[in-house]
Amino acid sequence: MRILILPSLLFTFSLLVAAPSWQWLEYPSPGAKPNSAVWQSTDREWTPPLELGWKKDDYTVLVMLAGSFQWSGGQDALLERIGRISALQEVKYWTVTEQRWTPLFVEAHALQSADESAKRGDFSLQEITSGKPLLFYQRENRGISEGVYRMRVSSKPGRIVVTTENVNPLKAFLVSLIGAGEFQNSYILEQQSDTEWRYYSTLRAGRGAYSLIIGGHDSSFINRAAALFRHVSGKSTDSEPPLAPK
Repeated sequence: MRILILPSLLFTFSLLVAAPSWQWLEYPSPGAKPNSAVWQSTDREWTPPLELGWKKDDYTVLVMLAGSFQWSGGQDALLERIGRISALQEVKYWTVTEQRWTPLFVEAHALQSADESAKRGDFSLQEITSGKPLLFYQRENRGISEGVYRMRVSSKPGRIVVTTENVNPLKAFLVSLIGAGEFQNSYILEQQSDTEWRYYSTLRAGRGAYSLIIGGHDSSFINRAAALFRHVSGKSTDSEPPLAPK
């Protein structure tokens, strides 16, 4: 006997399954705005999932965003989008200070080595799915995230896991503000149907991050996370309204 399970029943079942302990936000309904939140180091203890390869270190700031989006281009197209590092220069985010949309990254490119001048073309689908660590450089129009980053991508049918972390300390005016490997970002994409994906991102600034620089910018962190979500999901990054207007 063959038992048929309708997609609607699968979706209902997925809602009944308890979220993992590391996932503090619920996914929104398809088409709804993402859910997001920021936690400070004293708020609650967080243990990262093993698949991220992150240590169970304390954090100064933890930023999470959960969203869903429509995508009919296939998983390979999503992976290719992730590999186009140069496209980050097209991403815009809402700056709370200036109350306008502005480019998030002034410069972004793939690297052949940990030397930020070793510029190369974007990563191919073969490179993205190789499982090997990939290096890239990014410089925001403001902030302290300028530097070389290591990216790891894990892909299997219906699931993509991406992690990035800074290779070298992040500095401002020659002062080290965040140690190597202490500015980490991840996003996990899970396919729900032929045309629907879920997206969950986590940004962690480690305990060694300079709290006077990192803390107190919740809306800015949320808008940056929202911009990257829109970019990966193929949406216009400067579409109204911003996730955190003020």
